[in-house]
Amino acid sequence: MSPILVRNAMTSDLKKLVELRLSLQQHVEKSNSLIWRITKEGTRILKQKFEETLRDSNSSMVVAEIDGEVIGFAYGQVVSRTDYLPERVGHISTIYVSKSFRRRGVGIRLVEELCQFFIRENVEQVTLRYIIGNIEAEEFWSKLRFKPIITTASIRPEELKKRLML
Repeated sequence: MSPILVRNAMTSDLKKLVELRLSLQQHVEKSNSLIWRITKEGTRILKQKFEETLRDSNSSMVVAEIDGEVIGFAYGQVVSRTDYLPERVGHISTIYVSKSFRRRGVGIRLVEELCQFFIRENVEQVTLRYIIGNIEAEEFWSKLRFKPIITTASIRPEELKKRLML
């Protein structure tokens, strides 16, 4: 396998980034049927959101490529706050590697690059969210010693109403 190049994402990567993000969405929807679904509008504005991210100085979006082909990406941002400690938190929002390139160290390289960004930005803690049932994500983040500390639970209002009436 050719060497993996990890670099900052560029506007010329936008089409591939949208494609990869939609592949991630399909993957998580298969992992957990309760996950929110992207709408046509969400799909339509994805490129615009990525363009905004590329201009945001509090964010970093990196891509992994092999032989000039973008095969994965990661996106993270720094959140500053004064009402909680730690004050500066790095949040890994999205990471995805094309299925045929997984388990080759690509995800690790993407996280390493985001970590360097977080260190430069004096981040005190790194957080992320992943979908329950996404076994690959659970295994990946567990190997890096991320530990779940918050659970997000969900129910439809009609179902909740039924339960409250019991």
